[in-house]
Amino acid sequence: MNETMLKLVQGVDRLYPHELEQQFPRIMHKIIELWNTPQMEGYFTDLMVNSRGSERQGFPKKVASEIYYLSQVYDRTRNLPGSEDASPWANIDINKQRLIEGNGYQCTPQGFLKSAEAGDRATVSLFLSSGAEVDTRDERGWTPLMITAFNGNEEIAELLIRSGADVGIKDTAGYGPMHWAAFNGYANVIKLLIIKNADVNACSQHGWTPLLQGATRGHLAACGALIAGGANVNLASNDGWTPLHKACANGHIEVVKLLLAAKADRNAQHQDGVTPLALASKNKRTDIVSLLTTG
Repeated sequence: MNETMLKLVQGVDRLYPHELEQQFPRIMHKIIELWNTPQMEGYFTDLMVNSRGSERQGFPKKVASEIYYLSQVYDRTRNLPGSEDASPWANIDINKQRLIEGNGYQCTPQGFLKSAEAGDRATVSLFLSSGAEVDTRDERGWTPLMITAFNGNEEIAELLIRSGADVGIKDTAGYGPMHWAAFNGYANVIKLLIIKNADVNACSQHGWTPLLQGATRGHLAACGALIAGGANVNLASNDGWTPLHKACANGHIEVVKLLLAAKADRNAQHQDGVTPLALASKNKRTDIVSLLTTG
């Protein structure tokens, strides 16, 4: 490792640009050279945005990510007079603001959230490198990471988390990124969140877990990822619904098999006394009834 670069990233190994150093050493040394100069910001912008059309190939994904992270470290650690008390939106560099607006977004919290919704990695990166609050919220309490998890964009989720996004943050109803990834069945995002130490058994205000979300909608891969990550298959909602109840009620037989294999309680009772077997019988799911009454 280059000792100067390691100091610039405050000794944090995960922020050290290993791929950049290996594949583009001249660029890394140029960054070191310009770090404490007025030219640094413009150089980062030039690296991150190809303003020369087809004349320059884009960087490999890992290298591009490392450049984005370096630009963010630079923006967060430089000492701007008076910046401690100012809104980050008021301090966005004019060149980056123009690039963001040129991509079709307003340089506002709403614009940041829209870029995440659209899966626009380049613009999300510009917002982050400009010092935008990574956990910016909308009226639902959703952050860019929640939106990204809901849409299953693992690449942008990784970028946001590496930029400091809170994996345990919750919206106004108590649901977090893991809930929304499970809701739409994005096992890849679930695995990423688990690796980043998100709580696999997080509960909403009504006691709903990500596994309860995934089982209700029949997302087999997502449920498998959650269980592999330590999800409690018998953790019930405030009114007594378990993942097995919901999978049986909605006829998701493969999820039922998965839950039973993970030792789900087939005799669990909702607050009104109903069991998974009763729900399967009511809905005439003889195949699920057979699973529940054998073994």
